[in-house]
Amino acid sequence: MCRVRRFPAPSTTTRGDPMPARRLLSIVLAALALTACSPAAPLIDVTSSPSSATSVPVEPAAQPLELGDFDPEGDFEVFNPCTEIPPEVRAAAGLGEPVGTPFSDQGKSESCSFESLDPEIRGFFALAGDKIPRSRILERKLFISPAAESAVPDVYLHHMGTGAPDECSAAVHTTRGRFVVHYMETLSTQGRESLCSQAVQKLEMIHQLLGEDSGDSH
Repeated sequence: MCRVRRFPAPSTTTRGDPMPARRLLSIVLAALALTACSPAAPLIDVTSSPSSATSVPVEPAAQPLELGDFDPEGDFEVFNPCTEIPPEVRAAAGLGEPVGTPFSDQGKSESCSFESLDPEIRGFFALAGDKIPRSRILERKLFISPAAESAVPDVYLHHMGTGAPDECSAAVHTTRGRFVVHYMETLSTQGRESLCSQAVQKLEMIHQLLGEDSGDSH
């Protein structure tokens, strides 16, 4: 039986965002629910009960990001953007201070959130690695575009079913699961297309910088 995990809601707020951190974490919680639950289960269930996810320390460990297919039921270590993307790469990609604490869902999903270094960007970015297959995105009717315009091959766009058109996720498959860049701008006056553009651009920048960091110049 699949149960949606519940997480405590921090009382902090993000820069330029008057909404509580509970709203900020909705993307991460939705991703965890997608990883763990069947298509019929709700995406988000946030209460004040104790957390069953574990926080993980953020330690730089440069790793190449190899695009490719993966088996969602396979026994492999999911890509962890919180520890495998070095701080200097995040900074070069325009990501600033962490927002909240990184979450680890027992090897199924790893995620962490960051403010933007660009003062014109009012939202925040969440980076995630998970084992969610495309078929689950399709089953949940979350697709925005199955083939996004991007310099990175096979990027697709989806939302997280949060009930508000203020977020977009750009995802690409690697040999170690998905790499996802979520962008959320609470109380946004922009359309979904603009939000998705932010997510895609950030994914492209990180992919390029990781390639350069690992000696791959293309």
